[in-house]
Amino acid sequence: AVAAPAAALLAPPPAPPANGYTVVAAALAAAGVRLVFGVVGIPVTELATSLAAAGIRYIGFRNEQAAGYAAATAGFLTRVPAGLLTVSGPGLVNALAGAAHARANCAPLLLLAGSAHADELGRGGAFQELDQVAAAAPWCKFTARLTTAADAAPVIAAAVKAAVRGRPGAAYVDLPAHVLMGAVDPEVAAAARGG
Repeated sequence: AVAAPAAALLAPPPAPPANGYTVVAAALAAAGVRLVFGVVGIPVTELATSLAAAGIRYIGFRNEQAAGYAAATAGFLTRVPAGLLTVSGPGLVNALAGAAHARANCAPLLLLAGSAHADELGRGGAFQELDQVAAAAPWCKFTARLTTAADAAPVIAAAVKAAVRGRPGAAYVDLPAHVLMGAVDPEVAAAARGG
């Protein structure tokens, strides 16, 4: 067997293929988000890994309500929105306490929740299906649902701006499973990084 050159052993691993997870993480980093608190599960588990690869610190919790209070507190102290990452359905519902806390206490917060695949909505069988945008609207200054990965950078930038503009509070971005899990063109990934 031939030994690999030392340079090859020390080279960084190849970049993972661009997908919705990597694009959302890059868009968050480009928007200035540095901390994300949350509870991972379907469909956002890979997003936590992508956050770390993008230079964002992810801090896992066992309960979305506690993660929400921590994220709101971090936003209040730093004046930079911290992320609150949850799973779909009940995860988002549990996180609304953190969004309400952020709203009442003028803390910039970016609530991010995975949601059901668009092809399954309205059929009664989507995983933890809930109209999450409507559920978040009473507690958030801004709500949006990504329809493609190309939407990530402008929508996340708008959400971050809304969270800090005027009286700070929570903003919500819905992350459908098909957007997160789908492959992405390299140009879309570069645009999300701001490049």
